[in-house]
Amino acid sequence: MNSNPLTPPVAAPASDAVSSAPAPDEFRNPYSATVWVLLGCALALAAAASALWVDLPLAIWIQQSVSAGVDQSFEWVGELGESGPYIGVALAFYVIGLVGLSRGWRNPMRMSYAAMARGSLLMLSTMAVGGLVVLVLKRSVARARPELFFEQGIYGLGESFSRVQHFNSFPSSHTYAAFAVAVVLGILAPRGRWVFLLLAVLVAASRLVNLDHYLSDVMTAAGIAVLVGHVLAPRVLGRKYQWPLRAPWRWLKKA
Repeated sequence: MNSNPLTPPVAAPASDAVSSAPAPDEFRNPYSATVWVLLGCALALAAAASALWVDLPLAIWIQQSVSAGVDQSFEWVGELGESGPYIGVALAFYVIGLVGLSRGWRNPMRMSYAAMARGSLLMLSTMAVGGLVVLVLKRSVARARPELFFEQGIYGLGESFSRVQHFNSFPSSHTYAAFAVAVVLGILAPRGRWVFLLLAVLVAASRLVNLDHYLSDVMTAAGIAVLVGHVLAPRVLGRKYQWPLRAPWRWLKKA
């Protein structure tokens, strides 16, 4: 109780609001599980419709309309879809975050080492989990790439898990990598999310312009990236989960 009548009392609700506010490294999923399922079904229907009625006519139009200069320019854009550099940088940041956290270093980047470890691990786990999904779909669906249609007239599916060259079009791994990076960076730095998504869209467009994939291939890859990133984010960024702040060989141990 405040005994000095000239001193205003401290407002209790303010402290309650601060204590109930989400931590900076918390992430709350924007949609419920039901909404995500509905969005996934809508994407699957859209991809199927595209495969039936849009993919081939669009590829033929691109092949007839795109100049060599534009094609080469998008070849360079497509390099942004290489997953290796992103994985390497994320792995380096994760190691630095864990070491800095354990030794109590001061971070010159104006962020905590815990936040660095969680963010980089979200990137790595999104790449790994979604990359595995993409790989399984590539091998099981075994869809012929557009170049097979233009060179041999082949449009459709091959034998599952046969590893025949050029029967791995669905979905696009470059598009997945680009959208995975965009989704994770958008979660970690929301102010730049539209810039990240624009770059990912350009990578997806490059796969179409260069006739490396069909429209449904890039649509599906982008959808997988969005879903995987948002499913993993609460489990990696949430403070109630402490396993991301431990070395990988201690992830399964209780704190």
